[in-house]
Amino acid sequence: MLFKFRSRNGIKSLPVIMNHYVNEVEWRMTVSPARFDEQCRILAERGMRGISLDEAEAYLFDGEGLPDGSLLLTFDDGYADNYFYALPILHKYGHKAVCFPVADRLEAQPEPRAPYDEVLSGRAAVPDGVARPLTRTAQGFTVRKDVFLGRAEAAAMDADGIFRIAAHGRGHYGVYASPAYRDFFRPRTQMRTFYRTEEEPVWGMPDFPVKPGLRFRAFIPDPDMAEAVKKLVPQDFDAAADFFAGRSGPEDLRALLATYKGRLGRYETDAERRDRMWREIGLGKEELERVLGHTVRSLCWPWGRRCAEAEKLARDAGFTIFFVVYGGANPPGRHDAVHRFENSNRSGTWPATQARLHMSPLTAGIMGLIGM
Repeated sequence: MLFKFRSRNGIKSLPVIMNHYVNEVEWRMTVSPARFDEQCRILAERGMRGISLDEAEAYLFDGEGLPDGSLLLTFDDGYADNYFYALPILHKYGHKAVCFPVADRLEAQPEPRAPYDEVLSGRAAVPDGVARPLTRTAQGFTVRKDVFLGRAEAAAMDADGIFRIAAHGRGHYGVYASPAYRDFFRPRTQMRTFYRTEEEPVWGMPDFPVKPGLRFRAFIPDPDMAEAVKKLVPQDFDAAADFFAGRSGPEDLRALLATYKGRLGRYETDAERRDRMWREIGLGKEELERVLGHTVRSLCWPWGRRCAEAEKLARDAGFTIFFVVYGGANPPGRHDAVHRFENSNRSGTWPATQARLHMSPLTAGIMGLIGM
């Protein structure tokens, strides 16, 4: 691609750090509040500053310069822990950031669950489930029960400017990518948040592979098969788990699905695919803009993947800056694929060390190639 300008002074590549959760669950995509506090403190002590979304967009789209030490902190999906834990820590150390919430997951509380000024000062009581959004079922499964930002909380964050809001799609939906399957969709331990398609999941259906919805063509399961499975398999979690714990239930289900061999479903048409992607991109943008009261121009691709038609639809919707989930350099004017590297709970120095390396286009490009 051709970049619009070259920055004469300051950084030559903008480090963009990808975060998801800031809570107490030990998991690969989570940074604990204590560790995040340490990381933000070390960034500040080393002369690095989390810039605002406005500054980042001016650099990424218009090629405007940024001072040395600039970096962008991003948070995907829009979890409530971003409000209750990340926001006061960012404020404490003078950093700014951007949150990419999934529009349909924003909760509909008419008011923030805690006053914004109390959250900013770290005095707010954290609601149940935010620190550890997991539950243990009667069968011994661990299931994630995420608490998302409320619409009023997202609007308050965005209006203040410390933690701006940009788009991440309407539902972050995947698609069934093929009719191949090895197992049934059954109750089990589930640590992932986004693994569903637009259709309501049905216990007992073939566990078709789920892939990024803006990258793959959808395989649509036969609706008659889905209705037949619903009649056989209970759709309550506990009852479905008991069904699969027995011997006769799974045998009956295999026999039922055998009658649909060769007619499990069909692939969506070009028109259906276009309409589905527009619901994710265009309607998601409209929904988020109603919450915020202003136009949104930056999109973080759901699942980090897209196809050429999705790119065109996003531009038609009015997006101009696009964030991905893989690493690389971000020179001035890099707006069609803004590279990011993932944060880690491993140490307090991790973001600062990685950010310094990503301020060089050469080393950032090399690290992107090797997957760091």
